[in-house]
Amino acid sequence: MTRLVLVLHAHLPYVRAHGLWPFGEETLYEVIAEVYLPLARLLERLEREGVPTPLTLGLTPVLSEQLADPRVKEGFLRHAADRLGRAEADLGRLRAGEFAASAQHNLTFWQTTLEHYRSLTGDLTGFFARAQERGRLEVITSSATHAYSPLLASDAALWAQVKTGTETYRRHYRRAPTGYWLPEMAYRPRGLWKPPVDGAAPLMRAGVDELLYQAGIRYSFVDAHLVQGGKPLSPTYVGYGESQPPQKIQSQDVTYRVHELPSGLRVLARNPETAVQVWSADYGYPGNGVYREFHRKDPISGLRHHRVSGRKTALGDKEPYLPQQALAQATEHARHFVGLLTELAQQHPGGVICAAYDAELFGHWWYEGTAWLEAVFRALNSVMTIQPTTAVEAIRGEASRTALPEGSWGRGGANEVWLGEQTLDYWRLVYRAEAQMVEAAERFGRELNGKRRALRQLMRELLLLESSDWPFLIDSAQATEYARTRYEGHAERFAELYAMLTTDQLDLGRVAALESLDNVFPEADTSLYLSRGKIPVEGNPVGDLLSQTAPERSARRSAEAAKYGPLPTSKAALPVRKRKPGQREPLEKIQGIGAVYQKRLWEAGILTFAQLAALEPEALLRIIQPRPWQKVDVQSWILEAGKRARR
Repeated sequence: MTRLVLVLHAHLPYVRAHGLWPFGEETLYEVIAEVYLPLARLLERLEREGVPTPLTLGLTPVLSEQLADPRVKEGFLRHAADRLGRAEADLGRLRAGEFAASAQHNLTFWQTTLEHYRSLTGDLTGFFARAQERGRLEVITSSATHAYSPLLASDAALWAQVKTGTETYRRHYRRAPTGYWLPEMAYRPRGLWKPPVDGAAPLMRAGVDELLYQAGIRYSFVDAHLVQGGKPLSPTYVGYGESQPPQKIQSQDVTYRVHELPSGLRVLARNPETAVQVWSADYGYPGNGVYREFHRKDPISGLRHHRVSGRKTALGDKEPYLPQQALAQATEHARHFVGLLTELAQQHPGGVICAAYDAELFGHWWYEGTAWLEAVFRALNSVMTIQPTTAVEAIRGEASRTALPEGSWGRGGANEVWLGEQTLDYWRLVYRAEAQMVEAAERFGRELNGKRRALRQLMRELLLLESSDWPFLIDSAQATEYARTRYEGHAERFAELYAMLTTDQLDLGRVAALESLDNVFPEADTSLYLSRGKIPVEGNPVGDLLSQTAPERSARRSAEAAKYGPLPTSKAALPVRKRKPGQREPLEKIQGIGAVYQKRLWEAGILTFAQLAALEPEALLRIIQPRPWQKVDVQSWILEAGKRARR
């Protein structure tokens, strides 16, 4: 029997206390009302009726923190009460006209929303935790702030994101996570990696999968093109509101298998056919003319009363929304979707169909999406050839041993959405802060009281700075100025805290203010930055992707040093010695290495003492491959290499 894994990935960046509208807290309030609460009601209804809902729900740690925050809960109650008042006024104004059905629907919706949220005492994370305990769904985690994993400068930075994510999950959902959503489905395998910084040497990096497995994660998800090759499902023809028709999509048999990576981590590939059918606003279900129009709002209340009408219909010409007609269409589309699943099951018997989507599509961008999802679960309950299951159940049993390339589900299938000329300033600040964080953790990790608080807040600001949402918003031009303001704000607060620590001028009042503003991750563990890898930095990070003249580089670096402070000079972030490309250093001068091990290191691309010092002991052992009877002290080699690199 073919198994279906339906995955919803829920994420919003940290917006608490960072503006209200159009890109601040109201964004969170909208998805609470339109996505998370309707999903909770769906689960409650189907549980009462005995209909299985084996949904895999990803809730990012930064989202869970916000959903559980008292300020957010109070703000949502005010927001919902305000919208209820607007809906009541709309009904009085529109009850006699063609928008009467929509006005009544909005009134009922906001009455239900407010009543439901109060009945849960605002505890959405607790609701999903209890639903998981009853076997109604499976909740998975992600990196702490949805950081773009392949581009973080060190294993230490990625390890801190992963471990903070797993510990935050444990606090909210009362168990250790085994599933993990790779932010942007972005993956990078083990190998030499050169960060986009001036003069930075390549260094051996652990694969993203290795760090996940070491953190207790046992499975994740990747885009189809990573396992089957070919063109990725880029937003050009899959994203919401695209302007081009999709090409013919046909997945290969390999996408229906469970894959096991060298680390032991298992992955499922996102199914292309189901992705296009649901994601596409113009050629999938959300673009149907009877569904509610997202972009047209009432000029008085700000509520929505129009339908899509047609693909080319101007906003001013949209027709009145008819809720019952839209809900009937959602049920029909659910039947069509189950028919598509049945066809795929016949073509790939015994396989796994992984239908993965952003949760915010369902109810927010596509208002009827939650009703469609409920109808899908109901229809599947009577289908004998498809077994809906959670991801943790689907990965059990046999798996294909696989090595995957680097890639994501973004445009082009690689990193170009998050790393381009427009985002180089962003990555420059990230890499600077990551290097300074390692130095600060080394110097102040044993401090108590005030310095300890400042160090932990320093970590929180770095985690928030690393959110992939900021470069994404810049690339997509959706909220460029907001994104720049946000990441520059976190970078400036990081620099302020770093200066307090390194100049011994601690301002506890200011630390307390920053703790109140950016209050995520109370368990922030700064020792995580000491356990994985080192960050090589030569000069100021800016990237060899952007050519500049020497005077331009000098002026830019002087300005950066004035604003953000000097680069760290700890042993974890010292400049590597300049050398000619390909120049080898005599690694055999370290006692115990010898000519044979030196040759193996050179063949693996470890040419210098700095590169050797950046290795993890486990990685070094894999490279030199000592005989079982040979005892080698790789830790002392790494320490000695670090000393020689700094001479």
